[in-house]
Parts: sequence; structure tokens; C-alpha cells
Amino acid sequence: MEHFSDQVWADFIREIGNAESGEGLKAHLANGCPECTEELDLWSRLRRFAENEMNYAVPQDVVRMLKLEFANWYSRNPQEWRVAELVFDNLAQPMLAGVRSGIAAARQLVYEADGLTVDLRLQKELRSQKICAVGQVLDKRVQVSAAKGSVILWTDRGLPVLQTTPNEHGEFEFEFENQDQMRLSIEMHGRSPVRISLPELK
Repeated sequence: MEHFSDQVWADFIREIGNAESGEGLKAHLANGCPECTEELDLWSRLRRFAENEMNYAVPQDVVRMLKLEFANWYSRNPQEWRVAELVFDNLAQPMLAGVRSGIAAARQLVYEADGLTVDLRLQKELRSQKICAVGQVLDKRVQVSAAKGSVILWTDRGLPVLQTTPNEHGEFEFEFENQDQMRLSIEMHGRSPVRISLPELK
């Protein structure tokens, strides 16, 4: 028994092409050919899949993060980065008498690099791997807060996790799942980007 080419099936399932070929295929299917009935099911599922693909839209936050990743991957020269220096860590300070056996509720850190000061507070949620980060970026060069920049969280493999923008006071906050060797980058207009290595929180 003669069957039909892929081109005939493709035209038939899309309801285009030669009308005579389409009528011939319909008549053939009406005779109950099992092979062509199975072929029809395959082409029908393929059409539904293609229609769904046309309606699918990638979430904008995913698109933004991918663009950010590729932009930083190709445009950044390692020599352009400034590594921030840790100038204050509350865990390095002696605890008050009577509470020395307690555990600090949050990690308070201050970093400096290239005229920027980054005040960062990290707190791990109870019985969770989620970290709440609250910070502020100050620009010593102009003695005002460093707003309208970008604060980006990276994995140890250089993949961006999230991005946020400081408000008019240079303040920012976000939450993330705790991982080892995560980094922050602070990117402000007219400055080299600043990189901060986050401490491990247990």
C-alpha cells in the first residue's frame, strides 16, 4: 500500500497545499490504515507542540540575568575589578561580659574599595538556608549615597544569582539561598566595579 511523504503530511496537518492530495489522504485515513492513523497522531502532536512553542515567552528576569552574565563575561577585564577590603567584622570584636557564650544574630561587615564604603548585614533565617542581606553603599568621593548603581550576587563559578538597585540613599536588600564562596559586585557609573567575597554563614 502506498503511503504519503512528509511534505504531504506537513501540508495536510497545516491545512495548506494541494487540495487533491489532502482529499486523497482523508480518503486513505477513512479506510482505517493503522500506519497512517499513527502517523496522523504524530503530526497532530507535532503541530500542537509547535503552536505551544510560539506562545511561550521566557520570563524577563531570566532574560535580564542571562544578558547580564554574557555582558560581564565578555566585557570585563579582570584587571578592571577592585577587590574590597574588609575593615570591620562584628565577629572579630570581643563580646560583652555575660553574653560571650551567645551566638551573634547577624553578621555585620564593612568593606572599602575605590572610595566606596559598603555596609552589609547578613542574617541567616532560623532552621533555613536562606540568607537576608541588607546593605548600604556610600561614595566618599562625593560624600553622598551611591544610588542608581547595581548590586549583583554571584556564585563561586561566576554565575549571577540576582541583581538589585540601591535606592536614593544607597540602601539595598535581598534574600538568597546560602552557598559557599558567593560574591557581591557593586557597579556604579564612572567607577571600576567592586567585588566582595561573602563570608560563610553556618
